Amino acid sequence: MTLPNAQLSPDDWRRICDALRYLGRDLHHRSFSVTAERCELLWQEMDQCLALADRLSHAQANPTDQEG
Repeated sequence: MTLPNAQLSPDDWRRICDALRYLGRDLHHRSFSVTAERCELLWQEMDQCLALADRLSHAQANPTDQEG
């Protein structure tokens, strides 16, 4: 994954990851008040948000992994 590191500070990346995790928690909470079909969609989106936050965090922790 190539990230525009020169444009965003480490604090910016942390905020992005925190926001994705917050969104994931919000989707989880919303899933309790919807139909089973909608719940499944919310959980899929929650999983994607959390996975992206983990990927971004990992990329920031290991910048050499971004090359190539």
